[in-house]
Amino acid sequence: MTNVRREVLARVLQGPGSLAAAGVAVNGGNLLANLVFARALDATNYGALVVQTGIFLILSMGGSALQVAVVQRDTSTPGNTRHQRGFWIRRLRGVCAVGVAVTCVLGLLAASPMATVLSYPHPLAIAEAIAAAGMWLSLSVERGLLQARGAYQELARNFVLEGVVRITVTIGLVSAGFGVNGAGLGLIVSVLLATEHARRRTARTSWSVADARRTATHDGTDGTDGPDRIDSTGPMLLRPTPTVRTRHALRRDTTTALAALVPLAMLQNMDVVIVGWLNPASVGAYAAIATACKVPVFIGLAVANFLLPEVARRRQQGRPATAALLVAVGWVVTPGLLLVAIGGVAARFLLSEVFGPGLTGGASALWVLALAMTCLAVTLLFTNYLLGAGCRGVVGVLAAGTVLTGGGLVMAGGDLVATAVITLGCQAVTASLAGFLVLRAHSPAALGTTAGVPLDRASGLRVGTRPDTRTGGLDPGVDRQPSRGSPRGLAGIPEARDRGPVREPGGLILGRSK
Repeated sequence: MTNVRREVLARVLQGPGSLAAAGVAVNGGNLLANLVFARALDATNYGALVVQTGIFLILSMGGSALQVAVVQRDTSTPGNTRHQRGFWIRRLRGVCAVGVAVTCVLGLLAASPMATVLSYPHPLAIAEAIAAAGMWLSLSVERGLLQARGAYQELARNFVLEGVVRITVTIGLVSAGFGVNGAGLGLIVSVLLATEHARRRTARTSWSVADARRTATHDGTDGTDGPDRIDSTGPMLLRPTPTVRTRHALRRDTTTALAALVPLAMLQNMDVVIVGWLNPASVGAYAAIATACKVPVFIGLAVANFLLPEVARRRQQGRPATAALLVAVGWVVTPGLLLVAIGGVAARFLLSEVFGPGLTGGASALWVLALAMTCLAVTLLFTNYLLGAGCRGVVGVLAAGTVLTGGGLVMAGGDLVATAVITLGCQAVTASLAGFLVLRAHSPAALGTTAGVPLDRASGLRVGTRPDTRTGGLDPGVDRQPSRGSPRGLAGIPEARDRGPVREPGGLILGRSK
């Protein structure tokens, strides 16, 4: 038992550890690239480059939401055969390819109107950002499959590959005189190469990782009382393989994730866009401190790739993922507080050395914005935890936080210090509300249900579930058909253990005498 617990602890540490290391490496490369861009471009073009990145990050939330849905789909269907899984994956890849083509066309058509509305001088850069966001859909599918199969090291390598290619190509094109448009081309090239790499790694990983993890979970060898572990005195439920329509499941999960991730993207990038709109002359200085303060957020984005599937697996068993959440939060809070300390004593020196003396105008707001982005990183992890646990209340919290932040930033009028202070206040409130929802998700009542279906405390399995031929899902209404051996149906399993096998529509209960 001790060895098993050590293995589980090692996996919990190695998973976010490798992803956090990849996030740190990529973010360090981003800082190096920004050093080059800040010195190769004037303040106006550098601000335009940061705005282009912000537009891409906001639009790419559609792909990130799809990635969440793929993880939830692949971790919640252990009964499906490899052929069935391969079918829906191939079909989803085809749909994404069509979506990429449509998005590229729409990007070309919408570039000029969007540039006019935003007073943005580079319409082609907007079209490139839209096209890259469309291509991000395919990359998100492959990364979601790697997540669901627990291939965290392969996922970390994919992060590093995408970052290295993007930084290298972008620096080369910007140095060659292509400016902001060259940065958009570098983004597109990196996404395409990362997609191909992830697809090959997914094929090489095949189903071995997923099958091994499911087998370990089903026989209880992971050191926990798995949902299918056989007890000498407890009931054993032989569940039928549920038939769930992948299209409906992906649509539902993607919609929920998108409703949560879009506000997160806006909270991460709307301050730069609004400052560029209200105070174009200072957008370069604010973009410098905003880029430096994104370190905990980028690490959080990487670590969330570990947290989401771990929460989804444990939620299927009616158990919290507290250890995984604490480790993940530690990985973002530590660098965030370090950045706050540096910003409090050496902000101007840091900005001058990294971005150049012409972009130190926001030095006094650096530590405030760093603390705000640390709160945002914690909110990001709380959101992924709640999505993995099937809690949708976080969508309303994020929507309210986005509206509050947007109104406050407009009231700041583009002033750098006021913008940072208002951002900190709004991010702290949003993180506190999301944390309250996480505490509620740990309550016994919440852990006793998964997607509204109660769990049997003796077996750890959902009670009263059977295939629903009308919706393709699970019907929680079996308890309305009590058996002769128990007046409460499957809910009365503990009282019926010594009565021999009892057949119910949801499966076969095998009773054993004590």
